Amino acid sequence: MMRILFMADVPHNPHSGAAGTEVQTIEALRALGHEVDAIWSDSLGRRIRHGNLHLLLELPGTYACAAARAIREKRYDVVHVNQPHGFRAARIVHRLSPGTAFIHRSHGFELNVEHTLRPWRTMYGTDERSVVRRISSRLIGSLLDRHGRAIAARADGHIVSSSRDADFLRNRLGVAAEKIAVIPQAAPLSYTRIPAPPMAPERLVRVLHVAQFAFFKAPMITAEAMNRLAAADPNLRFTWVCDRSSEAAIRALLRAETNEQMTVVPWTTQDALRDIYDAHGIFLFPSFFEGFGKAFLEAMSRGLCVVASDVGGMHDVIESGKNGMLVPPGDANALADEALAIVRDPARSAIISAAAAQTARAYTWERVARETAAFYQSRLNAMRR
Repeated sequence: MMRILFMADVPHNPHSGAAGTEVQTIEALRALGHEVDAIWSDSLGRRIRHGNLHLLLELPGTYACAAARAIREKRYDVVHVNQPHGFRAARIVHRLSPGTAFIHRSHGFELNVEHTLRPWRTMYGTDERSVVRRISSRLIGSLLDRHGRAIAARADGHIVSSSRDADFLRNRLGVAAEKIAVIPQAAPLSYTRIPAPPMAPERLVRVLHVAQFAFFKAPMITAEAMNRLAAADPNLRFTWVCDRSSEAAIRALLRAETNEQMTVVPWTTQDALRDIYDAHGIFLFPSFFEGFGKAFLEAMSRGLCVVASDVGGMHDVIESGKNGMLVPPGDANALADEALAIVRDPARSAIISAAAAQTARAYTWERVARETAAFYQSRLNAMRR
């Protein structure tokens, strides 16, 4: 049994992305018998409202102070911290508790995000900010990059969710392979335990996208693919699950006929989202970058035919043509073509649907916990040697 301290600058919310992953991992580790304490954003506190300035000026010190308080009160085998901004906490842990392993958890390594998105921002990005604000943002960004390099050097281990992030840590930052664990995420337990509905004609004509409206999610690619699909088949219906405040921006990307066939649904609970998955047959997920991209695995677990860009967890989990389809990132034509081919071939769609659900069942939070605990132990063993 290990004593583990989790720290994450996110609210305790099992329904969200990074926070949900941490919540599920903690619960699964506890189920294995480990003792886990957690510090969330409400306990860390925050005074600086500006996002990047908070990360640059406040969060490293906040993480360090929280770690110092915790390890003075209790001995931990592992301190597990989200984001590279925990680099000062790593130094504190090593000084105050030399036998404790400091593990950095990334849901998409920030330096890799910026490296990957740079050409896409050049192609699609529009920046209406003043020259002064653009220059200040670039300066802050370059300073934040130092956090990524610092955590690469100071952490005893790194947990990432995809092989592409592991490759970046190893090849670009020189992190030893034994210090990196690739631990894919999982769908909610009910998604894999409750059998997925069979692929039926009424599902196959319904196309779904679930993602925040953010540049790295490539909403312009999703919209263009939906426009092409609507023009090719007026019987198709589209659903976009996102925050309600983004609906106007979503609809601005769509043609009139696509808007008529579109329903925008606000964020909801995991159980309600499962019902939405079950009513659809095609899932579009064309992100430019993903640390993992848990929504595509949720869709697979419910038997949807996923058409996704070849990045993040999709690159590791989907065998293109067997349990889903992979296309080059940024290629709306390929995304629409593959989706339309699936719609027009019900027999093939049923095979892909069944294979997707079977694949997803192998990805459980118990497996995440076991692999996480095994990596913790391997790093502790290495430190003791």
